[in-house]
Amino acid sequence: MTTTSFSQTLKSNRGTVYGVILNDHDTLARIGASLSDLPYKAAPQAPVLYLKPANTINGDHAVVTLPPNATQVEIGATIGIVLAAPAAQLTRNNAASVIAGYVLVADLSLPHDSYYRPAVREKCFDGSCVLGDNMICTTSPEEVQKWELVTSINGRLAARRSLGDLVRDIPALLCDVSEFMRLQRGDVLLIGVSWQAPRAGVQDDITLSLYAPDAHELAAVHLQLAPGSVSAQETQTGIEPTPAPRGTRTFGRIFFNGAIHEVEPVPNPAELEATCIRLADGRILRENEAHWLPPVEPGTIFALGLNYADHARELAFKAPEQPLVFLKGPTALTGHYGQTRRPADATFMHYECELAVVIGKYARHVSREHAYDYVAGYTVANDYAIRDYLENYYRPNLRVKNRDACTPIGPWLVEAGAVADPMRLQLSTSVNGKVTQRGNTSDMVFDIPALIVYLSSIMTLAPGDIILTGTPEGLTNVVPGDCIVTEIEGIGRLVNTIVGDDATPAH
Repeated sequence: MTTTSFSQTLKSNRGTVYGVILNDHDTLARIGASLSDLPYKAAPQAPVLYLKPANTINGDHAVVTLPPNATQVEIGATIGIVLAAPAAQLTRNNAASVIAGYVLVADLSLPHDSYYRPAVREKCFDGSCVLGDNMICTTSPEEVQKWELVTSINGRLAARRSLGDLVRDIPALLCDVSEFMRLQRGDVLLIGVSWQAPRAGVQDDITLSLYAPDAHELAAVHLQLAPGSVSAQETQTGIEPTPAPRGTRTFGRIFFNGAIHEVEPVPNPAELEATCIRLADGRILRENEAHWLPPVEPGTIFALGLNYADHARELAFKAPEQPLVFLKGPTALTGHYGQTRRPADATFMHYECELAVVIGKYARHVSREHAYDYVAGYTVANDYAIRDYLENYYRPNLRVKNRDACTPIGPWLVEAGAVADPMRLQLSTSVNGKVTQRGNTSDMVFDIPALIVYLSSIMTLAPGDIILTGTPEGLTNVVPGDCIVTEIEGIGRLVNTIVGDDATPAH
């Protein structure tokens, strides 16, 4: 067995870190009958997954600054499966073939009561995912499940954990996750943290150690906790003092002739009789001939649930008292004229027309007064959901919202200076030419400034981060062959087609 350097290459390579909870028998035994209490109703059937976004990634010997007013964090000791190759719909027989190795991880979390809902505020503060510097190069899941994790705080033993206690072992976890979303080379899938992990406080020194059965130390991670304040965190993260430039351009991105090109809309040349786009070198293409990409290289993708009061009523829920935020991985996105698969066993799959806000500058602890200064521009998104897989309101279920190509976005990024008032835009969706959804951004429960204030109070927002702001009422079931057009006044018109589960999407 050998080790190779890992450290912060994950962040530079834009790998995504996914985590899972409720994946060890000890946790389930300690929670016990509460798994069936309201509002949870029953133990989850699918893996309960979450994301650790780019702002959380940290290295060995990190000094982690706690969020303002926080005094303790839970130290979740786990390992991450590092992907050696793209992985989709794996089987137990081939799961090990996509494993590059494993990395020791301290997954920090603010203490919280809800064991079913890894909330963004508690799980995604800056620096809260501390990765070991070395990747352990073995592809044998059987060997890994003989390892032991040890957590020490200030030199004292705080917890021991056997990796042989998993509910879903490593092959099963890879199979269940890759069934609905593609994992990319360099992604990391955490195998799970224990419920009510040991707590540590300000100035505490924490060491995680990973041991083989012969007591040989395979890896270690060290970190220290520092007190947080608004000014300290702004200094630490290097927030840029100037707002994002308020340009007035409209542009998109396509893949054409083996390269990525930026394009802009042009008036319809009479000889083409179609909506056209212009490349930087002056060439003109028909819009529907291009392979469209998301209009920006995406950073962290935030999504809002129940952010229109009429949509909450439509689903028989009360509008939330604070933003109901969840995260999406990059493989969920697809471009204009893309295709989205409907699972063969789905009975209710619906669109969601949403205004997407793209962040243009690093943003931390932003005031409402200056929130728009950090917006680069706006685009259109269609955030499909498969409601069959929504076990209940409280469970973050990536099977519902993070399937491959389930979120068409684009075609254009309309820069902020070209949008007079993003809170007074008409939205609409049509299915096969029939309008089925209408709304206005003025009906959001939490408007754009409120969302930026809220998210930047939790974590550092970065250029390219995308906020999907929610959808109004008017949802209908869509089936293979349907053409769905989501449109937002002054922003654009986004076209997507539903295909069967056995189809290979064109984009």
